[in-house]
Amino acid sequence: MKVGVIGCGFFAQNHLAAWQAIKEISSVIVCDQQVELAEAAKTQFGVRQVYDEAEEMLANEDLDFVDIVTTPSSHRLLVEMAARYGRHVICQKPLAPSIEDAKAMVDACKLAGVTLMVHENFRWQGIIQRAKQLIDSGRIGDPFLAQISFRTGYNVYSNQPYLAEDERLVLYDMGTHIFDLVRFFMGEVSSLYAQTHQVNPDIQGEDAATVLLCHAAGASVAAMNYVSAVEHDEFIQIPIRIEGSHGSLEIRRDYQLNVVSNKQMTPYHVPPVHYSWGSSLGGAVMESVVNIQKHWVECLNTGTEPHTSGADNLKTLELVFGSYESAAKSIVCHIR
Repeated sequence: MKVGVIGCGFFAQNHLAAWQAIKEISSVIVCDQQVELAEAAKTQFGVRQVYDEAEEMLANEDLDFVDIVTTPSSHRLLVEMAARYGRHVICQKPLAPSIEDAKAMVDACKLAGVTLMVHENFRWQGIIQRAKQLIDSGRIGDPFLAQISFRTGYNVYSNQPYLAEDERLVLYDMGTHIFDLVRFFMGEVSSLYAQTHQVNPDIQGEDAATVLLCHAAGASVAAMNYVSAVEHDEFIQIPIRIEGSHGSLEIRRDYQLNVVSNKQMTPYHVPPVHYSWGSSLGGAVMESVVNIQKHWVECLNTGTEPHTSGADNLKTLELVFGSYESAAKSIVCHIR
């Protein structure tokens, strides 16, 4: 398979490294309007060709799919362009700055007969996949409460300075990940109530948020912030606790997964698969990026729908934008 990667910035380095680990990928082409970034990617990852215009790449290269790793404001233009050229599309999260844009992208790909997947990698961490398997096997009975948090003091602005200027921050940037996990473990959401705060005076958006989400058979509490003072800041490791009718499951630091059932605790240690090139964000990031990109290739080969298809991700985005509405108006937001 031949892939065209659009965007060679900070997180694209993880995408590019992951494509090298997937045997079905025979050729990688890169494109970035900052041509020096594309040239650097060519040197580091041995890509075959460099472009500075996406449409020129799409017109000249016989690509199987494109991998869009740019800022959200550019996603609709690039996704619709790829669809016009008949290329399958992976797009980084957040998919779009509005539900209207996201729906237009999904519709464009459907009309063109191409597959759209959102690169929602958190659920592809090995420890999170293992937790889901244990829950689905019935180890804790029927889940009725999930607590999922992301608390860090990591300087997210150092590699992505545009985040400091965004009026929508942690719910938009991190909430897409956390709400995808909420849906992954607990199913669809019927209503939510959110509160947000801006702690750091040097940014434009909210850097702390807490959301209560209601499901058909329980509730979830999602808490996220970029301003925590924590003793052990693992950044990408996500504390999760899920209560069930017959037990509980907890993901703790250092990749520890504990299951309590029948009054007995069973510990599991589920460290990430490590790759030689690593990642500045940690092993769990690299593992999850490789896993989701392998999933994408498998879906294309088998003609199956990706777990985080564009259509599926609309439901996650509804939670993001619903949370902003709830926080702004101090109301319960009912999800359609």
